[in-house]
Amino acid sequence: MSNNSLTLERLTLETAEAVKEQLRDHAEVQHIANQINIKNQLEILALGKEPATKLAKFADQILDILTQSSSYESSELFKQLEALMLSFDKKDFAEQKGFFKKLFARKTKNDEDLFAKYSVLGRDIEKIHYQFVLMEEELAKDNRVLARLYNEDLMFYLDLEKYIVATDMKLHEVQTTLIPMYVKQSEAGNQVAKMELNRLQTIAEMLQQKIDELEKSRMVAIITAPQIEMLRYGNSELIEQINGAFVKTIPVFKMGMMNAVNERRQQLQNQSASAFENRMKQFGGASNEAVQLSTAMAQQSGTTQTLEEMWDIIVSGIANYQHLRDEQTVKRQQAEQQLLTLRK
Repeated sequence: MSNNSLTLERLTLETAEAVKEQLRDHAEVQHIANQINIKNQLEILALGKEPATKLAKFADQILDILTQSSSYESSELFKQLEALMLSFDKKDFAEQKGFFKKLFARKTKNDEDLFAKYSVLGRDIEKIHYQFVLMEEELAKDNRVLARLYNEDLMFYLDLEKYIVATDMKLHEVQTTLIPMYVKQSEAGNQVAKMELNRLQTIAEMLQQKIDELEKSRMVAIITAPQIEMLRYGNSELIEQINGAFVKTIPVFKMGMMNAVNERRQQLQNQSASAFENRMKQFGGASNEAVQLSTAMAQQSGTTQTLEEMWDIIVSGIANYQHLRDEQTVKRQQAEQQLLTLRK
């Protein structure tokens, strides 16, 4: 049975116990147990040192990830987006009753000022959209790294568990075979057997201490696994929020906003033409062009409602993202404390 043959997809306390039982029949584990030299105390002290050291370094790496994440340095970006969204005035796009719809409602404002305002807003929101695309890509990249780290954690756990099981098998041999044999010889008055019995009892204590030491390291792997899963799940939630509320919605919002601005420009031109056509009615009726224009404008879809809906999605997305980020900050801090406690 190799590492790859173990059906271990998720590492928990329950699956860890199941794997331990499987490893007792593992050829490599049996080889390690047979190679343990109970006459050499230094070798016993060194059992499992290499995988335990690797796991400790690995835990430090996870600890660094818990305390550092680029997705948690995005407060300024959201402040900029929030400020831009607040500069968008729904009343500028309020629906008018009558012949033309989706006109700028505030006649007291200079139309050119409004055109300039929303031109700048469109440009600035496009820059922010690009930053959200980068943020989404960075989170996805982090998740790919975390997936690799999760597999590494399983590997470190399995390597360490092999030494735990092998040491336990050797301890069982000492306690159930060797010690009882020398107890009988000692009871028969064999002084050499008494000395060997004392040495074996010391060896049994050392083996037990080694098991306890390795199991403490093993707990780091078991606790680290769900923490990595927590990070991946948290990143996935943030990706979903960023994608739905910002990456997909901002371009549509910008397009709808700029379409409304462009329509307003066209409507100003059409209004002048319409006034001319109205004067012409007095002398010969409406032209075909004027009729077509009025029909086309009447059939326009409700851009105002669509803009408001997208505005609400983006603004609520800011609040939802910040809520998710705050929740995950608490979870990260709790996970960090767990790892720090194990390292003491």
